[in-house]
Amino acid sequence: MISLYITNKASSGKTVTSLGNSVTVNLNQPILLDEKKKYNMRLLQANIVYCSPNVYTNVNNVLSYTYNGSPFTITFDQGLYSVDDINTKISIFTLENNSNASLFTFEPDSSTSKIYAVYNVANIVINCNVAYSIMPLLGFPKATGNISGPAKYTISTNQANLNSLQSIFIKCDCVTGSYENNRVSNVLASVIPDVDPFGTIKFMPYFPTRNEITSRRIDQITITLTDQDGKDIDMNTNNGARAPEAFGVVLTIQEEELKLSHNQN
Repeated sequence: MISLYITNKASSGKTVTSLGNSVTVNLNQPILLDEKKKYNMRLLQANIVYCSPNVYTNVNNVLSYTYNGSPFTITFDQGLYSVDDINTKISIFTLENNSNASLFTFEPDSSTSKIYAVYNVANIVINCNVAYSIMPLLGFPKATGNISGPAKYTISTNQANLNSLQSIFIKCDCVTGSYENNRVSNVLASVIPDVDPFGTIKFMPYFPTRNEITSRRIDQITITLTDQDGKDIDMNTNNGARAPEAFGVVLTIQEEELKLSHNQN
């Protein structure tokens, strides 16, 4: 059995993509497998910092409102936001621009996953129908138009969709045998985030899948993280100029066990 531990931490003999979600390790000694035998790879463990953004620049990073007849626009940096994070950004902006840190807030309804827009002052109007609006993320589609008083709050039409990342696919370039929907793929595992933003997902499957090795000479191995739609995950979220957020995997390569027929001893 051959064991491998691969991380996206930069080092010699290794190439990490700009998003930090894919790493290629060049082996100083290639792995040579017997041409007459079959081998499989299993993923025994993965540690992944959960940092995939739900707010994207020029996609859904703008909140537009009018207060006392004057329009204002809040622009959010790309990142992974909770409702509290969004409220903090709004509070800082309205304090600086309207001398009031409590013009309006968003409050979650945990029983329905909908969001209340709560108005703490009169003459506040929130526009859901602007380019790159963040409001659909909070359950207020563009068709909602403007929301405002005289009621103290408006509840969202849809459920909030703050957790846009539903599953992390861990892929390896030298295996096959798994299925991604109806297509044969190189997915070693599907990991569901179970931690708060920027916590570390610790994945240790009880029954690791066995994926067939496609080559008998392995000079390099590439591990890639994508979301459930096959899109590359950005491990640089809210990271400035620092290195990408970390991930690492523990893999084994093992000869496929022969299955004996019932009439064999």
